[in-house]
Amino acid sequence: MKAVLRSPILCVLMLIGAALAAALKPTVLLAEQRPGIDLEQMVPKRFGEWNMVPILMGQIVDPGQQALVESLYAQTLTRTYVDRDGYVIMLSISYGRDQRDALQLHRPDICYPAQGFVLLDKQAGHLPGRKQVPIMQMQTQQGSRFEPVTYWTMIGDHPYAGALNKKLAEIRYGLTGTIPDGMLVRVSSIDRDAVAAHAKQSEFALAMIMALPDDSRSRFAGN
Repeated sequence: MKAVLRSPILCVLMLIGAALAAALKPTVLLAEQRPGIDLEQMVPKRFGEWNMVPILMGQIVDPGQQALVESLYAQTLTRTYVDRDGYVIMLSISYGRDQRDALQLHRPDICYPAQGFVLLDKQAGHLPGRKQVPIMQMQTQQGSRFEPVTYWTMIGDHPYAGALNKKLAEIRYGLTGTIPDGMLVRVSSIDRDAVAAHAKQSEFALAMIMALPDDSRSRFAGN
């Protein structure tokens, strides 16, 4: 008798679970609920002491293979900037409208080693003066090329560091039925002195954030 009852009860529980999963499944793209992103127009070509210059061949490391990039990201922006002292900064921004598992932004600590770089060091921190923006700082090397990197990722209007915080941000949006968009901001330079490079990169990132239009700054660095 107990066995006879158990089967229908299990079926009912499975149906309830399936119904809850369907009800909680995000269906609305956050990207469609607010103004669109135009990286080329939003990010200034000149700000503070920094001016955009032509990109030199072989200078920028792509965030992944081109076919993968095109499938993952709605927009990408790649630029090179130089300050009045001649220090060169490479900027790469990738924006995706849908951050579900199959369409995740690919992190530099995965992409750089995949392209033959050795990951010498990686540590978490935050942008000076903007503790709400957690960042990752890496030291990478490929042959004689030493490339320190600073990056952060946005899920909607929430910056995060680490896979757990990223997943929690996605869950928060998911509970409202929303599929968040995402942005990866990567700043790097070719420099053997990683400490000095990361300081320059933070200086550049802060100047860029402050130069962004007021109504879109939260899309790049949170509220």
